[in-house]
Amino acid sequence: MEKLYIKQKVFKITDHYAVIDENNNEIYYVDQDFKLFGNTVHVSDRNDNELFTINKVILTWLPKYNIEFTDGRLIEIKENFAFFKKSLEISSADFDLDVKGDYLSLNFKIFNNNDLIGEVEKAWLSWGDTFELTVYDENYRDLVVALTIAVDDILDDEAKSRH
Repeated sequence: MEKLYIKQKVFKITDHYAVIDENNNEIYYVDQDFKLFGNTVHVSDRNDNELFTINKVILTWLPKYNIEFTDGRLIEIKENFAFFKKSLEISSADFDLDVKGDYLSLNFKIFNNNDLIGEVEKAWLSWGDTFELTVYDENYRDLVVALTIAVDDILDDEAKSRH
C-alpha cells in the first residue's frame, strides 16, 4: 500500500504541480496546456518521461475525457445524468473499472475486476485542492493518479460553468 498526495494551487490559469509520496518525494509532474477550447493534461515521472495524457473531448453535451497511456492503453470517462443523479461511465479495453462512492465530493474507491485498487479522499480544510490517494497495488498507481486528475477536471469544469 502506498499513499500519494496532490496539492493544487488556489489561483491558477493552468495547472502545474507535483504528486508526492509520504516522504515528500515528487513522483509525478502534472502540466496542463492552456487552450481556449478543450483541455490537455500531461503527466510525467520524475525523469520527465511522459506517462499519460488526459484530453477533454469538446462538443459533447456531458463531460467526456480520454486518458491515453504511452504504452497504448486507453480509458474513456463520461459523466452520465439519469434520474437527477450523476454517475461516471468508465470504458476501457484494458481494464474493467468502476468508481464507487461520492465522486462529486472526491471521496471514492476505484475497482478493477471488482478488486479495490485505490481510494481518493479530498481534504476539506486546506488552502487549495488537496487529495490523499491510497494505492493498494503499485501496478495500478498510474491509473489511480490518472482517474483522480480526470475526475477533478470534470468537477472543475462544472464549477467554472456555474459562474
